[in-house]
Amino acid sequence: MSGAPTSQAQSLAIPPEVVDNAIQSIGAFFEPIAKVDAQTSVRDFLDAAKSFKRAHILQRYAPMESKKLLEIGSGFGTNLAVWIKYFGVDGYGVEPAEVGFDQGFLGSQKLLPANGIDPQRIRNAYGESLPFSDESFDIVYSANVLEHTGDPPQVLREAVRVLRKGGVLHMEVPNFLSYYEGHYNVLQPPLFWKWVLPVWVKGVFGRDPTFARTLHTEINPRWCRRAVRQLNTTWPVQFISLGQELFLERLREPFQFETQGVAGKIGGVLWLVQKLNVGNWMGRLIVAAQGHYPIYLTLRKL
Repeated sequence: MSGAPTSQAQSLAIPPEVVDNAIQSIGAFFEPIAKVDAQTSVRDFLDAAKSFKRAHILQRYAPMESKKLLEIGSGFGTNLAVWIKYFGVDGYGVEPAEVGFDQGFLGSQKLLPANGIDPQRIRNAYGESLPFSDESFDIVYSANVLEHTGDPPQVLREAVRVLRKGGVLHMEVPNFLSYYEGHYNVLQPPLFWKWVLPVWVKGVFGRDPTFARTLHTEINPRWCRRAVRQLNTTWPVQFISLGQELFLERLREPFQFETQGVAGKIGGVLWLVQKLNVGNWMGRLIVAAQGHYPIYLTLRKL
C-alpha cells in the first residue's frame, strides 16, 4: 500500500510505519463495522487530497493564510501537515492518546516531523478541556469528531472560548436526520431516538451495534441551532451556516466521493438521486426536511 494518493497529496510524506499502525488500529477496528477492508479504509483516512478539499471549503468562510488555527481531533495530523505546508497556516491540534486508539496521536508524532513540522504542535488533550488560553486562535476546525466526544456542548464552549473575536468555528459533523450513516457506511432512516441506530445496524445489516451506542445521534440541524443559542448565553456568536448550500452544490454537479469506501457502498444510490434531481428539487426537499449531509456548522465569534 502506498503512503499517499495521487496529485497534490504526493508531496505529503506519510511514513510506512504510520500506515501500518493505522491499518492495525483504526483500519482493523472499522473493517467489521463499515465492511470496508482495513487497507482501503486507511488509504481513505490518510488521503491528503481530502485535506486540500477541506481547506477549499473552509476558505469560503475564513481565509487561512497566516491564520492561527486549532484542529480539535487532529488524528494522524494529515490536515495540519497539508495546511501548514501549503496554506500558510500557523496550525495546532489536540488528539487524545487513549489506550487502544492512541495510534492517531502517536502517528502524528511521526507524520509531522516527516514533513518538517514540529510534532509538539499536536497536544495530547480532549476537546472538552483545551490546553490553550482564551482568544488564542483565528480559526477552530474539526471534522467527524463531535459525535464521538463525551460532552459535545462542552466541546463547543471550549472551541468558542479559545477563538479570538472575529474568529471562525467550522465543524464538519454527521447529520443523524440524514439518509446516510458514515461510520457503518449504510443508508439509514432519520434518527429521532438514540436507540434506533443500534437496532437498525444490527437488525437490517447484521452489524455489531456496540459502536453505534457510543455515538451522539442527537446531532442534527435542530440540535445545532439550540447549541448556538446556548453559546450565545456565554459568548456572542454569529450563526453563518449549516452547510445546506454546499449540499445543494454537490447534488447539482457530478458527485465526487471523498472515500472509495463510500463510492463502493452507496455510489449507485447517489447516482440515481442525481439523475432524478432535475432542477435540484430533491436537494431542496432534503434540505427542507433538515436531512442534508454532512452538517458544516460555521460560526463567527463577535
